[in-house]
Amino acid sequence: MKPIKKNKSQSVQVVDPMIDESADSSESLKSLHGKEETISNLSFDRSLEESIRVAYKTIKECVFNNLTLSDSQLKSTQFSDVIFRQCNLANVSFSGSSFYRVQFIDCKLMGSGFSETTLNHLFVSGCNAQYLNLAMSKMNQVQFSNCDLQFSSLNDCRLQNFALEHCTLVGADFSHTRLKGVDLRSSQISGLQLNLSDLQGAIVSSIQAMELLPLLGVIIEDLNDK
Repeated sequence: MKPIKKNKSQSVQVVDPMIDESADSSESLKSLHGKEETISNLSFDRSLEESIRVAYKTIKECVFNNLTLSDSQLKSTQFSDVIFRQCNLANVSFSGSSFYRVQFIDCKLMGSGFSETTLNHLFVSGCNAQYLNLAMSKMNQVQFSNCDLQFSSLNDCRLQNFALEHCTLVGADFSHTRLKGVDLRSSQISGLQLNLSDLQGAIVSSIQAMELLPLLGVIIEDLNDK
């Protein structure tokens, strides 16, 4: 299965998942988690999984298509070479997990918990990720493209080779996350929450610079407004 093609941003080169071939799973993900420490080389299609609560498991070289996870937690789990496509993962907790060569394509990630995760070579495209929680995560070679990240939490993160392309960041919280070298020009940043020092070295358009002036304590008022 060929992963989706993507545009590579400057200094960001996300490596695609390496999946030779995956067999259709004859068992549910929940059932496999109950008896296996590692789930590998499997494909899950159009399934509903409920109340999965596991930790310290490994999922590698798997493909998930149209999967819905409900009331589930996969904490401190290792994901490597995995593709999630058109999955509903809203409000699922992945906190403390690690992701290596993973793609989320056209998924629902509203309110999903990725706090304190380690993300390497992660590609997220076309996802509804409002209120996504990525607080205190470490990211290297990570790209978000055409995603809705309104009111998401990306505070206290460590970013290295990180790209945002055509994303909605309205009301997102980047407090204590250094954005040096991050290009924000194609994204919507109204109401962005961050400290002025975090913004140093970020790349913005002239219009966006005007939107960020309140962070300097500047009052914008024309003479005609009085």
